[in-house]
Amino acid sequence: MTQEIRDWLKENPAVKEIMEGGNRLGSLFPMEEALVLASAFSADQKTRIIVKKDRYAAQQLYARLSPLVQDTLLFTSDESLRVQEIASSPEEKEEQLDVLRQLVTENKPRLIITNTAGFLRFLPSRDLFASLIFELKPGMTMDMATLKKNLNRAGYAKVNYVDRPLTYASRGGIVDIFTLEYDHPVRIEFFDTEIDSIRFFDENTQRTIRTVDSVQIVPATDLLFTEEQTAQIEAGARQKLESAIQGLDPEAAQVLTDQVEQDLRGVQSYDTSPSLYRMFALTSPGCLLDYVQGDVILSSEEQVYEAEKKIRTDNISFVQELVTDHKSLPVYTLFHDLISLQKDRKFQVIHEFDDLHHPIYSEIRPVDPVQEPLDIFLKNMRLQTYFAVSDAEAKLLKDRAEGKKIRRVEGWYYEGFRSPEFDVYTSRELFAKPVRHQRYQKTFKEGQMLSNVLELEPGDYVVHSQYGIGQYMGTVQRNQKGRTQDYLHVVYRGGDELFVPLSQFQLVRKYISKEGSGVRLSQLGSGQWQKTRERVSQKVEEIAGRLVELYAERNEEIGFAFPEDDALQREFDEAFPYVPTPDQLQATEEIKAEMEKAKPMDHLLCGDVGFGKTEVAMRCAFKAIESGKQVAFLCPTTVLALQHYKTLEKRFAYTGASIEMVSRFTPARKMKEIREGLKNGTVDIVVGTHKLLSKTIRYKDLGFLIIDEEQRFGVEHKEKIKEMKNTIDVLSLSATPIPRTLQMSLIGVRTISQLNTPPAHRHPIQTYVMEKRSTVVQEVIARELARDGQVFYLYNHVSNINAVAAHIQAQFPDAPVAVAHGRMNRDDIEQIMLDFAQGKYKILVCTTIIETGLDIENANTMIIEDADHFGLSQLYQIRGRVGRRDRIAYCYLMVQPHKQLTEQAAKRLRSIREFTQLGSGYKIAMRDLTIRGAGDMLGPQQAGFIDQVGLDLYLEMLSEAIARKQGKPVEKKEPEKTSSIQVGGYIPAGFTDNDGDKLALYQEIRDAKTPVQLAACESRVKDLFGRIPKDVLELFEQRRLDLFVMQPGVAGLKETPAAYVVTMDAEWSRTVDGRKLFDEVSALSRQVKLRMKSGQIEILVDRKSRRAVELLLKLSELLLREDLKKAAV
Repeated sequence: MTQEIRDWLKENPAVKEIMEGGNRLGSLFPMEEALVLASAFSADQKTRIIVKKDRYAAQQLYARLSPLVQDTLLFTSDESLRVQEIASSPEEKEEQLDVLRQLVTENKPRLIITNTAGFLRFLPSRDLFASLIFELKPGMTMDMATLKKNLNRAGYAKVNYVDRPLTYASRGGIVDIFTLEYDHPVRIEFFDTEIDSIRFFDENTQRTIRTVDSVQIVPATDLLFTEEQTAQIEAGARQKLESAIQGLDPEAAQVLTDQVEQDLRGVQSYDTSPSLYRMFALTSPGCLLDYVQGDVILSSEEQVYEAEKKIRTDNISFVQELVTDHKSLPVYTLFHDLISLQKDRKFQVIHEFDDLHHPIYSEIRPVDPVQEPLDIFLKNMRLQTYFAVSDAEAKLLKDRAEGKKIRRVEGWYYEGFRSPEFDVYTSRELFAKPVRHQRYQKTFKEGQMLSNVLELEPGDYVVHSQYGIGQYMGTVQRNQKGRTQDYLHVVYRGGDELFVPLSQFQLVRKYISKEGSGVRLSQLGSGQWQKTRERVSQKVEEIAGRLVELYAERNEEIGFAFPEDDALQREFDEAFPYVPTPDQLQATEEIKAEMEKAKPMDHLLCGDVGFGKTEVAMRCAFKAIESGKQVAFLCPTTVLALQHYKTLEKRFAYTGASIEMVSRFTPARKMKEIREGLKNGTVDIVVGTHKLLSKTIRYKDLGFLIIDEEQRFGVEHKEKIKEMKNTIDVLSLSATPIPRTLQMSLIGVRTISQLNTPPAHRHPIQTYVMEKRSTVVQEVIARELARDGQVFYLYNHVSNINAVAAHIQAQFPDAPVAVAHGRMNRDDIEQIMLDFAQGKYKILVCTTIIETGLDIENANTMIIEDADHFGLSQLYQIRGRVGRRDRIAYCYLMVQPHKQLTEQAAKRLRSIREFTQLGSGYKIAMRDLTIRGAGDMLGPQQAGFIDQVGLDLYLEMLSEAIARKQGKPVEKKEPEKTSSIQVGGYIPAGFTDNDGDKLALYQEIRDAKTPVQLAACESRVKDLFGRIPKDVLELFEQRRLDLFVMQPGVAGLKETPAAYVVTMDAEWSRTVDGRKLFDEVSALSRQVKLRMKSGQIEILVDRKSRRAVELLLKLSELLLREDLKKAAV
């Protein structure tokens, strides 16, 4: 700030009152409080802890104070233990731990802002927290077991691969740790009992970024107990348990005993489950004041005491519910109290209202936003007016000031203020959209795409194409003829076991069918599986016949073949302001290729919310209008149509294309013009709802139909769309294709493209299922408002929606609440949606009108009431409204307390919780397919046949039958040519004991089709696991030999009792330079012999040789060299 402002504040009586520890301040505006505290700190450099009533108030003060004082920390905590236990925020947990770490390791003056719950929260002993901060350096003597034990003690969660903070993983000689200290996780590689190297790696690719000399590891939880506290907790819990079970019946007593035993095991094993926080009540916990010496200011005193009372009441009521359900001991003291804390340290207070007897005023007041035009405001402003603006904004002000001096202040202010001597304005008051200054946020987890639609877990049912349906029990190692190998263990009816070598894992696939239909295991050696396959095969032939007839009709309707791309099309594609993902480019290419065929296209573009489907559709739409065809863009809701219309207008602006929108928002006169334009061809693209399907709309030459979210249209609209599909090209866009369309696409009846690359910096949505309670709703809304975000509250009953909104508004009087539902006036809905998008409202209480397409980047919390009433893909769509940008988003699925959910509803909610990864839409549709039952695709009858063989095999049989009916050759997959020698190789437990890792490693090795790909795979495994042991290296050697056998010129590779025999084919043997080959082989080793047999050269490697396999690998490289061929004559 400028010296003049600094000097004025230094002499301000309110600043002096703070510095002297007085209690006569009251009724402070937020910016006034920030300036007074900042000025006092600047003058005396004293640490102060400012306690605000709740998280939102603390965040508001932090937003204003942190730009003024660099050493400002924010330490907030959940006010409700109910929310903390069910839906703890990973972001907040990280921020709390980071503050505690700074307080322990950096002893310097600072301002700490906290809410009442954070100030009173039970914390671990400061000494214990400090002892769990340790440094690691290369060359240190430490073994992996000790490091893993320390990480468990510090609260790190063990995962397979580290992809988010506060987790660790270990594989081979590697330990990966994601600590809060750094932007990327660290990889510690051990050599025996010494740290060999430390390097940062990318959590998305899991590949090394750079090496470092040392790293600091900090605790990953604040649920830490000393050994003494653990003993106290155990004794206290057993004593309370003894008295608690006396009045209970045996069943209830057992439930409570089991729960307490589970909690005690959690404390002893350093579990970080939020429910263990209640265990602090049985010992002597620490508090924030143990971590920091400084003055405490309650601001305001009345509000903080009121907040303390509310926290106590709410949490006692929560524990009482748990006690009633026999899920907790009766422990009710779960926070420190202000009176006890005040005994050790006297509190300074700021009052809610002015002091009655001797009030002190700072004379600092807020300034109002500038409503008049800028030039008029600048003309009339006070002489001593300062501007806290950017360089670009300052230039704009100078241009409009007509010679008046524009004074700028140093630094940045959250908002403007006024004193008797000067005014300060910021971009917040001067310009409609202020510059957003994000507070520091540690990156959580960038979304990972699903690499596998259905992963295999022990206990899953699987189908072996030869032996039928069994149950997968995991991977095992077995020793056959002195050689250890990895196997998939599958159990069949009667306990029969099948062991499938992991190298042949592709013979086994996951069994998918309707959930709830009993799975009947096959019996090995009974012939029953073959009969089942034959029975299903007959049914499949019938279905294939009907499908082929249906699609033959479509193919006979000769459509329009669009021309290939020209210069104009390329110019349009390149005008996209972002870098397209490889998937977008591939999908565009695939769809354009379909458009260029003479038959009508029916293509499904499947991509998760925000993955760029609209851009692909627009490129194809341009191709259509450039060829003189009209394009119709069909949307399920008016709001979505409006959004697409605006996107198209912007993207096509320079092309001069005529774009119109048809919906219930369109006035009658405008509608008439559009009808005329479509009929005479002056309208190129029309966006709209199902009104586009009405008989009153005639097109001059419609050539391309885009359907967004096809699953949202009703039966009669679908029939109309079906008619249109017979003659024009249709592109359907969907994030969750309905199961039937998914089945159609899976068997190639309609073509499909997928967008699998998430946008950069996108996080998965944190999803929680919980009982609906007023305090919980209030807490989660406050959590979002505290980070300056917006909230969707989905309440699907129009009759009562305004009462719900009024209740929320009463809880948050300073956060504007709006209501949107389908029965409102069309203009009102549009206006509310636009206002919400621009941030005029903080909370939108709405019905499922928001379900499709609405894109509001600052809305990152979604609360869905009665979530059990929605379908799975509907829940997924609704949840997709949040998490559109680089902030972590939260979705709370609320169900009525004590409600008995139907089995299907419970499964749906469980599924939506499981699929938090980005790109789960495709996987959701797969799960939906199993929940609803994969039905016969042409009729309503549920196909029990699918249950008999599993969806995967059923679809494979169906696609083969369709190919036969169409007279196409059925592609029989030829088995890969492999070497007939067994090098061996397996994955020992010390390398990884995770079945998923083992399967992935075998798959990755098998997927390598060239020596270069195999070398890249080996390099990646070395980076991830450290040194590769001999047993695992043998798997790579086996693959190298298999790849060698696939090369042209190689006839085979086999083993005899005495030698490994490489046979080259007759053509190679005829063209090779024999003398050169003899010399090269002799130079390689005397253990290698050459001979000619039936016109083919054979090379024999003695198996008794010490390094026979190594010799064989060198020989395989030598035989493929080009310079061995005879010189051309």
